[in-house]
Amino acid sequence: MKKQTFASPARADLSKNFQAFTELDRVKYLDNYIIMIDGKVRFSGKDIRKMLQQAKKKYPRKTPLIAKIPKEEVMVLII
Repeated sequence: MKKQTFASPARADLSKNFQAFTELDRVKYLDNYIIMIDGKVRFSGKDIRKMLQQAKKKYPRKTPLIAKIPKEEVMVLII
């Protein structure tokens, strides 16, 4: 018998947000934080604490994707 698994709502939220993040035009968000909920940028700016408070208040049951969009390219070194 196959084990049946169900995606949690949080996992579904993150998957939708991550997919939208990979397709996001990041130019207008350079050097800012973004908070994505339901596949859309809901908040952007420099004050992440204030944005998180607003996101928790407005979307209490959603799992956001939070990212910092650097103003320059970032080099990741894997050793």
